[in-house]
Order: sequence, then C-alpha cells, then structure tokens
Amino acid sequence: RHIQGWLQDTPPDDNAKARFGNPAFRLWHARLVQRSRSIVKSILVCHKKYASAEQYDDEVLEQCSNDGFHAASLENYNNTSEKRSDTDGEDDSDEEMIITELVTYLHDSFGHPTRLDYGTGHESSFFVFLYSLCMIGCFGSTTDKEPPKPARLKAITLSITTQYLKVTRGIQTDYMLEPAGSHGVWGLDDYHCLPFYFGACQLMANGQNDNDDEYKPNAIHNSSLLEQMAETYMYFGCILYIKNLKKGVPFFESSPMLNDISHLPSWKKVSEGLLRLYEGEVLDK
Repeated sequence: RHIQGWLQDTPPDDNAKARFGNPAFRLWHARLVQRSRSIVKSILVCHKKYASAEQYDDEVLEQCSNDGFHAASLENYNNTSEKRSDTDGEDDSDEEMIITELVTYLHDSFGHPTRLDYGTGHESSFFVFLYSLCMIGCFGSTTDKEPPKPARLKAITLSITTQYLKVTRGIQTDYMLEPAGSHGVWGLDDYHCLPFYFGACQLMANGQNDNDDEYKPNAIHNSSLLEQMAETYMYFGCILYIKNLKKGVPFFESSPMLNDISHLPSWKKVSEGLLRLYEGEVLDK
C-alpha cells in the first residue's frame, strides 16, 4: 500500500525532455533500495511469528499488512522492525544472508534506475523474489518439503500480482519508463507477460473454457463484459488496461498477438501457449 504512495512523494520531473524515462524514477528507486531491507525483514518477522498457522485469518493478515506498511515508511534499516526480530549467533547470520539475497531480487523488480526502463526481466525478478519467499516457508510450512496447497498458491498469485501491477503500471505511466526488450505490437503488451498467463490459468481453473460461450477467449472483444469482469478475472483486466491505454486504435492493430490468441478454442490452449511463449521469449533469452 505504501509503495503505491511513493509516486505522490516523487512526482515526475516536468522539465524532462526525453520521450522515454523521466529521471524522477531514480528517486523512487533509491527509496526502494533504502527501505527494502526493512520491507523484507518485516516479511520474515511475520513468517516467524505465525509460522505454525495453517490458515491466516483476517486479524493475522491485517497485522502483517500494517507491519509491512510501517516498514515501507522507514527511512533506513536502523528501526524498530530490526529490534523486534533480533536473533543470535548462526541464526542471525543465516537471516542476514537471506535478507541480502531477497533485497537483490526486490531491487530488480521495478525497473532499471539507470536505463529508466522496465520489462519482463524485471517482472521475472519479482516472481523469483516470491518463489524464494515460498521456498523458506513464507506462504505455508515447508518443513516436510511439500509446497503450499494449490488453493493457497492461487490466492497468493492473484492477490499479490494484482497489487504488483498497480505499482508497476503507476511507475510505467508516470515516469514513462521505456519498454525493455519489447517486441512492439508483437508482444503481449509493452511490459508484462506473466499476468496474462496467470489470468488464463484462473479462467481455465474456474471451468470457464468449455461450458460457457460468454467466457471463452474471444470474449475479450466484448467491451461490456470486460468492464464488468475486469476486477474478477486478471486476463480480462489486462486486456481492458491495454484497450484503455490505446483508445482509438483497433485491437487487432495495437495487439495482434493477443488478438490472434483470442481465436483459440479454450483457456487451456491459451495458458499452454502463453507458458511456451514465456519460456521461449523470456526464460531462454
């Protein structure tokens, strides 16, 4: 929540003349670097405090959210969050190693402060950050080496990705970040890939691929449906965002790949194709 508010504290430089990349983004990113250890440590403190919980009730989620909000508000690492989670000896050393690795992923998750760009590599860094949190048990106990249950992973993926998009779309538009490695109109959009895949998986898992014509892949051409369901289905929300961003441009011209994908018969086919695309165009590069 608090990170979204940083845009108000570091507004774009109105005197910047470049077509892409407002230099005020460097101030935003410097704040991220400055406060990232506090943010990560608040996550680990919350994990330790509620490590035995099978389910996180509203009270737990609210407490952890407030702790994270407080951590994102801190100017440096010498804060009360550190005092609350002091450990001794080897445990303290191990925790510092974990924090150092996690903040590195977090720094790379919101764009490059020198190049003033953002792309799927930055997006991937954020999900490596989440994967690392998952591996140390922050999304459910991993003492038995079993991954969190699918229902929990689904909720985590959709909720965190939604909030992540709110931040990244804000910095992309306000600071006019250049698309990093973009394929232009032959990419999914200028910046993101995984939210489309997660959105297709969500629709597939909800059984909206064979039994209801209204929610088949070609439903993205139904403007009223997109407006109605954008908050419910991530894929529809991503499509609506593109259409609102590129108003007046026919969708088949602004997003020919997504337009072609809409002709596939099911969300299963869409998700399989998007996964191959991500593996080939991002992970294998």
